This record gives sequence, C-alpha cells and structure tokens, in this order.
Amino acid sequence: MNKKRIPTLNPLFFRILLYFLSLLLPIIIIGAVFYINVSSRLQDEFTQKIQMNLQSSANTIEIYLRTVQETSLNFFYEKKPLLLPYDEYTLEERVRIPEIPDTLSRVANNLSALIDNLFLFADDQKVYTGQGLDDFDYYFEKGSFFQKYNKEYWKNKLNTEKSIEVLEASEVTLNNGVHKNIVPLVFMNTVNGHKAILVTTISVDMIKKTVLNHAVTESTSFLVTDTNNNLIQSSDRNLLDAQVIRQISEFFSSGKVQHGELRIGNIDCIVNYVKSESYGWNYYSITPVSDFKEQTNYFVMLIVIICLVLIVVGILFSFIFTFNLYNPIKRISDILLSKSELNEPSNGSGVANEFEFIGRGIHQLIEFNHKFKNELEVISTEYMDQALLNYIHGSVAVNERDLHKMLVDQLQFNNNAYVCCNIKFGLKPAFYSDIQDTDRLIILDKIKKIIWGLINPHVNAHILEEKENLYIAVVNVQEEDSLVQVKMGLELLLDTFRYDSQYCYIHIGIGNIYKEIRGIVKSYADAMHVVEAVDANKDFQMDEAQELPPVAMLYSYSFMDENMILNCLKAQKLEGLEHQIEGIISKNKLTGAHSIVSALLSEMYHTGCRFLAEKGLNPQNFAEELEHTALRKKSDPHLGIDDKKRLLLDFFQQIIQHSSAQDQGKSSSLTSTIIKYIEDNYHHDLYLEKISGEMGVSTKYISRMFFEKTNVHLSTYISHFRISKAKELLVETDLNISDISQKVGIYSRTTFIRLFKKYEGITPNHYRNMKK
Repeated sequence: MNKKRIPTLNPLFFRILLYFLSLLLPIIIIGAVFYINVSSRLQDEFTQKIQMNLQSSANTIEIYLRTVQETSLNFFYEKKPLLLPYDEYTLEERVRIPEIPDTLSRVANNLSALIDNLFLFADDQKVYTGQGLDDFDYYFEKGSFFQKYNKEYWKNKLNTEKSIEVLEASEVTLNNGVHKNIVPLVFMNTVNGHKAILVTTISVDMIKKTVLNHAVTESTSFLVTDTNNNLIQSSDRNLLDAQVIRQISEFFSSGKVQHGELRIGNIDCIVNYVKSESYGWNYYSITPVSDFKEQTNYFVMLIVIICLVLIVVGILFSFIFTFNLYNPIKRISDILLSKSELNEPSNGSGVANEFEFIGRGIHQLIEFNHKFKNELEVISTEYMDQALLNYIHGSVAVNERDLHKMLVDQLQFNNNAYVCCNIKFGLKPAFYSDIQDTDRLIILDKIKKIIWGLINPHVNAHILEEKENLYIAVVNVQEEDSLVQVKMGLELLLDTFRYDSQYCYIHIGIGNIYKEIRGIVKSYADAMHVVEAVDANKDFQMDEAQELPPVAMLYSYSFMDENMILNCLKAQKLEGLEHQIEGIISKNKLTGAHSIVSALLSEMYHTGCRFLAEKGLNPQNFAEELEHTALRKKSDPHLGIDDKKRLLLDFFQQIIQHSSAQDQGKSSSLTSTIIKYIEDNYHHDLYLEKISGEMGVSTKYISRMFFEKTNVHLSTYISHFRISKAKELLVETDLNISDISQKVGIYSRTTFIRLFKKYEGITPNHYRNMKK
C-alpha cells in the first residue's frame, strides 16, 4: 500500500510556509486600513451630527428671540396713543391706563413659553406690568431686583437711542424671593414725543432646555455666550470658568473652522461652534472623545474578530498547502538531480539554491522542448520549400511521391489539382528614400507572411520566395470554380497595398489549373509568362494565363534557363554560353516560327542587361545603339535568326571581357571600403542603394560580394555595428535611450529596443544596469 510521503522539514519547507503566511499580511493591512477609514468616517459623521443639532438649537432660539421682538414691537404700534409719562395723563386718559397692563398680560400669556417677565415704563415714576401699575423705585428695588442692573440703570435707559438691545444675562430676584437667571431684551420706541421702554426677560433655563433637547449624547455640554463672549448659559459647571470660555472662543476666533478637537482640562473633547445670524450669540457644544470611542468599540471588536478568524484559518490552510506542495517539489528536485545534463546546486540544499535549481532545471527542459520543436519545424519547412522550388525549376531530381506526401502532411494539400500564382512585389525609389533601413528590413521580412495571411483565409496556399521580390503562391484547388476564391484573396492583397503605390507595385500572374503534382510546374510556367507580359506602366495588375493571346505562350524560357545564362556569364565561359543558347533554342524549335525564336533571343538579351545592372554597369557601353535596338525587338522580319544570335553572342563576349578585367582584386578592397564607410556613417540612414551608389556598383552585387567575403549579410553587419556603438554609449554616458538610438542612426526608439534585445537578449536599460 502506498503511503503519503511525510516530508523531512528543511529550510525549503519553511520558506514555502512563509510564502503562504505572507498572504495573511493583506488581511492585517486591510483590517487596519478599514478600521482607520471607518473610524474616521464615523467620527466625521458624529461631528457633523453634533454640528447639525447645535445649528438646530441656535436656529430655534433665534426664532424664539425674533418672535419676542416682533410681538414687542407690535405692542408699541397697538398702544401708541396711550403711552405717555404718568404726569402728562389727563383725567379722561387715566381712565384708560388699565388697558396697558391688560395688553401686557395678554402679550405675556402669548409668549409665556418663551419669556419669563414683561414690563414697560415711559418715565421714572411708574412701571407697567401684566399685573398692573407699580411704583418705579419699588419695582426695581423690591419687585424685580436685577443683580447687574439697578434702578439708576433703568432710568438712564430713557436716554438711550438704541431701538433694540440684548443685555448680558443677569440674576433677578422677585418680590417672592425667587431667584432666576434671565437675559433682558430692551425695546425702545418714541411715542407721542416721549421715549417708552419695553423689557422682556428670556429665561436662561428655557435656553438651556432648548439646547439640551438637541444633544446627541448625554455627556455633551453646551455653552452660550453673547457677542462680547459674556456667559449666557452653561450646562456644565466646569465650563463656568472664564479661562475655559476664553480657551474655547480663541480656538474658533479665526472663523475658518466650525468644529475640531480641543483638550479642556485633562479631557480631549470634540468642540463644535455656531454663531447666530441676528443676535450674534455664540453656541458651543463640548463632547468628550471617549463618547465617540465607546460608539466605535463595536466596530473595532468586529474587525478584530473577523481578522483573527481569517488569520487562524489562513495559518491552518498554509500548513495544509505547504505539506501538499512540498512533496511534489521535492520529487521534482530529485528527478532533476538524477539528470546528468543539469547542474546540481552549488552547495547542499540551501533554501535559495534548491528553488533556483528547480526553476533552472524546469526552464532548461522547457527550452530544450521549444528549441527542438522550433528547429524541427524550421528544418522541415525549409526542406519542403527547397524541394518544391527544385521541383518547379527542375534543377534537382525530386521524388514526386515524397514531395506529394510532404504537401499532404504539412500543408494539408488533399485535393488533386494545383494552380500557381506568381507575385512580383516591386519597390519604388521612395521606399528607400522615405523609410529607414532598419524599418525596411522589418517590412521586407514580413511581406511573405502578409501575402500568406491575406490569401490563406480564402484558399489553402503555400508561399515560396523564389528570388528577391518574386513570390510563388502554390494553391491546392478542387475544381475550376476554386479559382474565384483564389482571385478574391489576390484582390485583397492588391487592395491592401494600393494605398502604398508611392512605395511599391504588384504584378500578379495566375497560371492554369492542372491535375496531379506535375501540374505545379506547368502552372508556374504559365504564371511566369503572365508576369513577364504585364503592362509595366500599371502599378497594380492581375492577369490570368487563359486570358493572354496564344503567341505569348509559344516559347519556354524558365527560371532555370535564365540561371544557366547568368552562371555562364559569371564563370566568363563564352563556349558554355553558345551551348546553352543552342540548347534553349532547340528546346523551343517545336513551335518553329521565326518570331518565337526572335522573342526568345530578346529574353536572353534582357538577362544580360540584368546581369550588368546588378554590377552597376550601363549596357549601352557594351554594344552600339542599333545593335541594342535589334536585340530588344522581339520580332524583326528584316533580321535573321543567325544574325540576331551573332549579335547576342558579341554582346555577351563584351560583358565577359569587361568582367574579367574588373573582377581581379576588386571584391577584397571593396569590402574594406564598405566597412570603412559604415564605420564613418553608421549614425546616418544607411541602406543598400545608398552604399552601392557610393561604391559605384549594383545593390545585388554588393550584397552578394559582402556576404561571400565576410559570411555576414550587409544589413546584419550594419545593425551589429550600431548596437556595439550603442552599448558603448550605454556604459560610458548617461544619455537616455531615445538620444542613444538617434546617435547610432536608429531614429525609432521602439525599433532600437527591438534590435538591441534581438542581438543582446536583454533591453538597453537592463544592459546599462548590469554593466554599472
């Protein structure tokens, strides 16, 4: 019976456990952040609630005072004709004097919930109250004795000019011995040419009761002062101290804050402040911070309990996961240690080393797998492409059965009919002048994939790159109707590049459909003839072999035939040229017509001209103008075939003689010149056409010659040299990446980073940090 393996605890086990336990840190952090945020928000809400209730208290008292004010002023308007100094009343008017106490009594009854007392005097002899008429001196000495305001004070009020005045709070003693704290409101009005004073006293207890009714907590204390910060009412004896009142008033003296925390005595308190609009009274509420904390204790305990539960559960699961994870890791480590091709850890089973060893081993296994797959796919694709090209050109004998099996297995070419589409992708001068060399290489490298991506959704096709800018699309079709889908994909290709007509042109030739694998060669020849017959003045053109006139299809001059001519010119063998020309003519003599052989000789003449163009030489320097004209014409009834063949051989002989004289020692010195030119001008835009123009040779010749001498492509050498200069700048300077890319001639920062990573395997910033 297999038993679960119990791991031997080592540093690796504890390291894994610590990884899991570290996941509990977010719980603690989130709990702390949540508590701080909730606590802060609750305190803000608590403070705002106190502020709103204090404002409500102030507004209520404000309404009370305004009601008393309006009622008192209405009294003057109602009894204005009767208000006179007592000595000025006539006998008839004195009969109506009781109306004044009656009115005062009615007003007092209406305001009984708001005021404590109400009296009126127009001279220093009599005082009118709700109970009747009292002597002035007796009233202020015995009836209502104000601690802060004696009878002389009230006499002087007859000289006041203020129509409304709120006096400081004072204690008053009534004739029955009762003591009260009141706030006198004095209203003065001039009636019948004399001043009359109406005084209403507001009970401080009423103010206190109103404020306490709006208290949020029972421990909240209130303080009310007048405009001069004189105490009107305090709900707490500890707030009667003048120093405490001054401390609180100074805290809000700036007028910019309405609440905050203040330490009063030894207690931290939340203090709120409201100022009444009409009478200028100051309302303060003082609430101990401990009250707020008591309200938040529930949330604190809830958060702590939740966090503790999560931590305990997390620790339990951490141990379980660690035990379950450690066993497979240990087994992987044992397996990797048994592989001889993998390096063992540097010292024992250290915590870091064991993890690094396992990671390195797995990474190596993945790399081996990917590398093997990629290499196999590349080799398989390259072999198939080369075999298919060799079969099309007939240069190497190819087993048709094996080739057919590769097409079926790798490309899923399951149908028995084929058609070839030759795509000539030409580049205009603007492509080399407007686009930098680094970007051009990327574009040229992607063209084959772009063609495949546009055609393949419509038909099952495979793209071959026959030579520079010439691509063959081998399409596996089922019947002739499939040609419609082929043309749809090619039309999409033309439409895609039509907007880039300033940079390129595309000529497409579609061959006929043939059955069996041998039909690929026939369809390719048809498509090649179509491409050669297109109108060179049109940038984007697509034609079919079946639409060409019959004469265009009468001779055969394949890619292999052209290569044979070029190889003889390169080898400087005139006899070989004569033999090849005769062989090509004899192969086409089945057609027999003079015009066909003449057109075939013209094609060979154009091959010679292309050979000279590759070397950067002008064909006009190798024959007379009349000879060029005769060789260029595909049909000339006045020129015999033998004469045209002699002119062609003379033309080729001139080329061979000139090449023999120029080739000696030229390539080595030219390679050195190119390298020197690159080292001097790498910070500028470099491309094959520019270098070939400076060297006075063709682009194809310079590219081929440079590769033959250095075994490195010219474009690759330029990129390598630029990256080497960039590495020097990264280490020796503090320039940013954009400036360095400009200095080495790569004007796109993105392109520079991509090339650097391609050749060095890391980014420029990583390279700089590693070196420093």
